[in-house]
Amino acid sequence: MIPYLAAVEDITDSIFGLPISPAEDLLGRLDRSIADLWSQAQAGKFWGHVVSQGFEPELYRLAMVQVFHYTRHNSILQAVAAFRAQSEETELLRFVYGHSKEELGQEWLIVNDLKSIGLWVARDAAEAPLPATDALINYLYGVALRDGPVARLGYSYWANSVHREIGPLLLAARESMALTVDNMTFFAANVRINAQHSEEVRDALRREVTTPAQAEMVHRVAVTSLWLTISLLEQAFEATGHARELQSRALRRQ
Repeated sequence: MIPYLAAVEDITDSIFGLPISPAEDLLGRLDRSIADLWSQAQAGKFWGHVVSQGFEPELYRLAMVQVFHYTRHNSILQAVAAFRAQSEETELLRFVYGHSKEELGQEWLIVNDLKSIGLWVARDAAEAPLPATDALINYLYGVALRDGPVARLGYSYWANSVHREIGPLLLAARESMALTVDNMTFFAANVRINAQHSEEVRDALRREVTTPAQAEMVHRVAVTSLWLTISLLEQAFEATGHARELQSRALRRQ
């Protein structure tokens, strides 16, 4: 009976191919969902305005302050997620600790970049984040504390490839704000780091995601965290819209 069953499995594999692992199926789902969300972002008001008209200084400042707010938590969030790991998961913990160390202090690159163009004042660090930014930060703490480091890989997956998606925004910032590499050190540093981290995250997913439930959890975190990030950009645009309209009215009266 056992040899017969083995033969049936061999025949099934030869017809349908080897079953796809939860991790490989997840990677395909992640890529499709993330691409769909970025398409939605490109159809949004923030993206459309920036690509067609560039950044006004206040919009750029407000958007980058939001990036500062959530970036300052990234290193801590990695460490917090380790609380839900098991001591014998040494490879996973090595990944978490290594990324936590590399992300430590990256927010100060944003501060230096904004200072270099006169758009940072001391109160910005204490300025309350926009609602979507606040929701993103607290959501990721909830993921770290409740679900642990494997779930958090959903956020890392898209965040470590974000530079490939936001190229048009960075080009618009450089051209409309007359920025140089010295004014964009945060993005320059992240391009270098993310190229390596992106492959490390994919390897971690292949290694750690072994069940459909884990795959679903990672996918949910990826979609939710990216949706919140796109939302905070939209909110930054809306928050500066009133000032933009007042300025436009003033120019029409001249």
